[in-house]
Amino acid sequence: MTMPEAPFDTLVAEIHAFAAAEGLARHDPDAMVDEPGGGDGGLATSAAFQRRLFDAGLAWFDGPVAHGGRGLDPDTANALRDVLCGYVLPDQAYFTVSRQIVAPTILAHGTPEQRDRWIRALWRADVLACQLFSEPEAGSDLAALRCTAVRDGDEWVVNGQKVWSSWAHLSDVGELLARTGRPADRHRSITAFLVEMDRPGITVRPIRQINGDSHFNEVFFDDVRIPDSARLGAVDDGWAVAMSTLTSERAAMGSRDKTYLSQPFRRLRALAGDRDRLGEAERELLAEAWIREQLAGVTADRVATAGLSPSVGKLALVDDLGFYGRAAARLLGPDLVADGGTPGAATWSDFLLSSPAQRIAGGTDQIQRGIVAERVLGLPRDRHPRTKGPAAP
Repeated sequence: MTMPEAPFDTLVAEIHAFAAAEGLARHDPDAMVDEPGGGDGGLATSAAFQRRLFDAGLAWFDGPVAHGGRGLDPDTANALRDVLCGYVLPDQAYFTVSRQIVAPTILAHGTPEQRDRWIRALWRADVLACQLFSEPEAGSDLAALRCTAVRDGDEWVVNGQKVWSSWAHLSDVGELLARTGRPADRHRSITAFLVEMDRPGITVRPIRQINGDSHFNEVFFDDVRIPDSARLGAVDDGWAVAMSTLTSERAAMGSRDKTYLSQPFRRLRALAGDRDRLGEAERELLAEAWIREQLAGVTADRVATAGLSPSVGKLALVDDLGFYGRAAARLLGPDLVADGGTPGAATWSDFLLSSPAQRIAGGTDQIQRGIVAERVLGLPRDRHPRTKGPAAP
């Protein structure tokens, strides 16, 4: 028999007690801008914090109790996340793929053994996960992937290349899509796997980005053998698995989990300085920042609780990120590049350079608009640019 959950006020008190024990600082609305990505950026520090948070029952408010969650409804979970995000937390970006993208896919498509092995470990940060989807010639057209998996008894032999895999160089497991049939069959001949990243034949090469970071990677598979027990879902049914994953990714990007930029209005307001000296243009920027922040919360709630397409949330997020970066550049002026002593200038420069990547992650803006047009608004499919017939689903 499942015991009733504690009242909301009791859960809030648990968060505050945990934060006090951890020595977490509250976000100061009057402070100068801190790092847009969060607090301490070290993986070891962030993972240790995540384990303590999970063990305290405060990491996965709406997750199944059997896998370490609290089993709360989405509204309550969102409210509690807002309370937790009122504190400056160690960098959570490392765990977005693990917790909000791969774990939900395993929960939906994995065997009982796969769920028991991976879900709790992913949420507790005992292991880190990456996505192994995109390829040099199969990005937005994911059904064109060419990485192959050939069955050999109770094993599969994988050959091919993946690219743009976030945190692959740090990951313990990857969700892999591979061709298990004819390329002409496109999405009908793809199978998904959970591959351990330390298997012989896997080579990971970080890609240096424009902001100097290297969390994207190329991943090469050379005769990599993985057991059939690592298969996620049925043979040749990987497209359904992939769609679950991408839906989770889009929902995560537009969620209230403030992975990319927490409290943007507060940060920009701090950059603006003395309000009595603000010009009309700066006031308009701050007003729009406040409006966007309020709308982002409403949109995230509708995605989580009212069935709004995650593609809408994802499109809204990337548009907001671009606006916040441009607004910071306007408020900082030359200090954005020169870092002329203005607190936060260097991190805003990094943010401005990083945010365009979110227009690609989880499917490009054009892909998202196509999904909204066809699946939400019921408009006819675009015609294929080469065959002039309807595009494949």
